[in-house]
Amino acid sequence: MRAPRTITIGARSSALSRIQAQLVGDALLARDPRLDICYRFADTAGDRNLRASLSTLLQTGGFTSELSDALTDARIDLAVHSWKDLPFAESAGTRVAATLERADPRDLLLVRRDRIVQRDALVHAAPRELRVLSCSARRATNLREFLPWALPGGVEHATFHPVRGDILRRLQTLLTGDADALVVAKAAIDRLLTASDELAPARAQVLAALGACRIMVLPLALNPAAPAQGALAIEVQRDRSDLADMLAAINHAPTFARVLEERAQLAPTRDADHPLGVSIVPVEGGPVSTQAEAVFVRGSLQGVHVETTRLRDGAPPLPRPAQDECVWAGERPGSHALRRIALGGDRAELGTAHIGLLVARADAFPEGWPASAHQVVWTAGLTTWRKLAARGVWVSGSDESLGETGALAARHLFPHVARWVKLSHAAGFDTPHATRIATYRLERAAPLEDITRHTHFFWRSGSQFLEYFRANPRLRDAWHGCGPGNTLAMIRAAIGPERVRPYLSPEQFLADMRA
Repeated sequence: MRAPRTITIGARSSALSRIQAQLVGDALLARDPRLDICYRFADTAGDRNLRASLSTLLQTGGFTSELSDALTDARIDLAVHSWKDLPFAESAGTRVAATLERADPRDLLLVRRDRIVQRDALVHAAPRELRVLSCSARRATNLREFLPWALPGGVEHATFHPVRGDILRRLQTLLTGDADALVVAKAAIDRLLTASDELAPARAQVLAALGACRIMVLPLALNPAAPAQGALAIEVQRDRSDLADMLAAINHAPTFARVLEERAQLAPTRDADHPLGVSIVPVEGGPVSTQAEAVFVRGSLQGVHVETTRLRDGAPPLPRPAQDECVWAGERPGSHALRRIALGGDRAELGTAHIGLLVARADAFPEGWPASAHQVVWTAGLTTWRKLAARGVWVSGSDESLGETGALAARHLFPHVARWVKLSHAAGFDTPHATRIATYRLERAAPLEDITRHTHFFWRSGSQFLEYFRANPRLRDAWHGCGPGNTLAMIRAAIGPERVRPYLSPEQFLADMRA
């Protein structure tokens, strides 16, 4: 059957939904400029009824059923949804036929600046209780534990209070009400910031709200998103075979597969607002021919705490060691094998708001650093985040030990940052994303350990591997694990990709080797 030349796309009438529908329309036009794309926008039950619970609306299709009905009645050809809004139960007459490449699935925490005070040149949240706007059971479950230590001092606990309406309404509620903070999907903010001139007032409202808040990009490892967050669902009638080729041409198959897997985690419960987050995200850390994926699951499922973090890369697993004693995961704790020597220099100019700081380790962030109240600090891992927050430093986000790319997807949220600097040690890894400045150097205080009886190694840094590799060239024939990112790249450059695999932590490497 020949594909139609006129395509009518339906979506909700909110600014965000209009943008999402236009993304699909633009993708279709990029494939076939001869198409005539029309749009129909409508309010749904979820838009009209702001008193109904989020769980009820999600289970009953409160944000999507009117559009599905319009498909069935042939009033529209395609319906574009935020995929996380679709009920788990499939419709008899329609199906999700395609999706675009997924936007960033992470959540943002927006904290009003007028609820924050500055003390000793460091930023501290003022209230002991942080009042957070969110209807999500998942967010409340995972963030109650995270926020008290992730925020820099002063917050003893977070309480969650319902908020309904589209993104713009929720931002307005934050800025005009008595709450301190709002949790919102980063994908929604990102898309609204790209609004066309037709929706310029919406873009301006988002920019004004961001300017009135401190922004924290919440880590997926501790706050995985709702299944399908950030992904669009393109729904069609099941019998519209005439649209199959057209939609296949714009479908992003990796996103489609990841979303189906995420939704399968909760589909048996039929509860779309279950307190469980599930995110599967690509990671630049797999073998040469494939891309790794990080899988984060955290929250509560049927009253039981669930927490899973793993990295899969599609490569054959490392061979198991002959015995546990063949595995080496670093120098013995407490050995003080390396001494950190601070490097001097006047770096007062780096403590200004237009400089963004990428911090490789907490040791790289000097005590008493003259940080600006508007300065963006981004950490390589969550351990560094925790240590800096304990010192009173506001951390805006983390790469979560997945490689130095996490901040790249968030830089548009910090337009005042004109330059990015990476704080590391003298032998640290350079990155094209920032200028590296060494704040300390490492000096060996104990001999290298004897590793001759080991066959499997986990390396905590590229510099650690290189130091041992220079003294033990036979490491070329051993088996190696490390985090994705710089360390992986460094080891591969030295010995090739065949004998090294990425892991999210030494604990996961050890568990894998001893399974």
